[in-house]
Amino acid sequence: MIRRGQISELDCRTAESMVARYMNHTLKTDEMEEFLDHIEHCPSCYDELETYFIVNKVTQQLDEQEDGSVLDFQKLLEQDIRRARRNIHKRRGIQFAGGILTVILTVVLVVFFIFIFFEIKHFW
Repeated sequence: MIRRGQISELDCRTAESMVARYMNHTLKTDEMEEFLDHIEHCPSCYDELETYFIVNKVTQQLDEQEDGSVLDFQKLLEQDIRRARRNIHKRRGIQFAGGILTVILTVVLVVFFIFIFFEIKHFW
């Protein structure tokens, strides 16, 4: 699932150093977005992530499953990338809502202080 058209600003060395943090879900929102943009446009880095992902999932499968079933690791990686994109959108939405709330509270406070100012001025 490599999209074409957009060029990532992240270099391969930096992207490869972020693979473990991606797997551990410790990338910040901006880092995650840059990382995903890069690996979706760089086949070499995508392969690096896929290898790391498969090793991680095989290890989990050996620890958790004893029925001998085999997982579709490529499908699991694509699902993981889609989940990460949804998390980015969710975080961005929360940040946007927080910004809107901050603006609304600021306007309310300004109106309140203007009202108080005119009431005090009227009182004198």
